[in-house]
Amino acid sequence: LSTDELSNTSRFLSSGSSVVQSPALPWEVIERVIDLCSNDKTALRGVALTCIQLYPRSRFVLFTNVKLRSANQLMKFYDAVQAQPHLQPVVQSLSFPWGIVPSPQLLSILPGLHHVTFNKISSAIGQLPQSALHSGLRSLTIRDARFQSPAAFFRFLSAF
Repeated sequence: LSTDELSNTSRFLSSGSSVVQSPALPWEVIERVIDLCSNDKTALRGVALTCIQLYPRSRFVLFTNVKLRSANQLMKFYDAVQAQPHLQPVVQSLSFPWGIVPSPQLLSILPGLHHVTFNKISSAIGQLPQSALHSGLRSLTIRDARFQSPAAFFRFLSAF
């Protein structure tokens, strides 16, 4: 900051004014910082609550790549995208444990979903639930999986 900017800032702070001013940084820089926080969901939630102007970008980044770890998180996520339909096309990636298979309605309302990650697939997967089918997928990640045979693995893949 230049000396003039520092002087103006100190005068503003000492005046006790409660007027909200635009940030000194360009919005492109602020948005890039928010984007770089994409792996820190706690920081993103904090940024979203800091300023109403930062909320839309923070929410966008929070909903782009969603990692669910429990059935409770899945239900809250489903409720959020149902209540706020403008978030549905934002979701590009969804990750969840195999035992928490989302409902068919969830995957069908996420038109921007291109990547799904299944975590901890058990060896006894049986029939792949219809809810796992999604025609818009471009990539599929399978972590910590055990299949009884190559045929079981190919059956799993053929659902996509």
